[in-house]
Amino acid sequence: MKTRAEIEFIYDQLSESLSEYRERQPDAKIHERAYTSLIGVMLSAQSQDARTAKACKQLFALAKTPEEMIQLTQDDIIEAIRPAGLFRAKSKNILATSHMLLTEFSGVVPSTHKELMSLPGVGKKSADIVTRFVFQQPFIAVDTHVFRLLWRLGWTDTLNEGKTSVMVNDYTPERYKRAAHMQLIAHAKTVCSSRLPSCDTCVLSAACDKRDIDVPKSKLRQVVKERSL
Repeated sequence: MKTRAEIEFIYDQLSESLSEYRERQPDAKIHERAYTSLIGVMLSAQSQDARTAKACKQLFALAKTPEEMIQLTQDDIIEAIRPAGLFRAKSKNILATSHMLLTEFSGVVPSTHKELMSLPGVGKKSADIVTRFVFQQPFIAVDTHVFRLLWRLGWTDTLNEGKTSVMVNDYTPERYKRAAHMQLIAHAKTVCSSRLPSCDTCVLSAACDKRDIDVPKSKLRQVVKERSL
């Protein structure tokens, strides 16, 4: 866990070096409409941005509202979203969510975490992204990139991304929260990359534990388990 001074140092450094990410949107997921943004976030699970964007383009050419979506068959949706992977589960959730929006929310995407997470296929991470980028609420979503950065920094001691999200949101001062998500993810992708992180030139080096930087995520749980024995 980081001290308050270390946390402020981290965000001050990110704010200075990555100011251009302050309001940048995650383009592959977020669209003009709340509904298509929600579906885009659902499609992005375990999918690269380019594949998510292709799936969104193909699906939204067929349907852009829950009313239009439920007119499609599951096979129609599967063919459209195939590039995003996990297309059977995602197609089922898209249809179920569209029906639930119409029957329980008058066709309107809800804005609270609790209501969003009641929708099929919408977990905490997805709810964080939707509330942050659709409804402009200052939540920090912890995906695989942000988690990697927080773990290496020594900011989190749990391998659970959901618990890490709660922790980082609780300990991030309010004045940093609006920009925090995009700054953390940008730094993780451009500097603290999965392979060969640029530790020598990293602006966060003074506050970083450099924990398990040589351990791939697929082996991290086993390494942590062995260390605790």
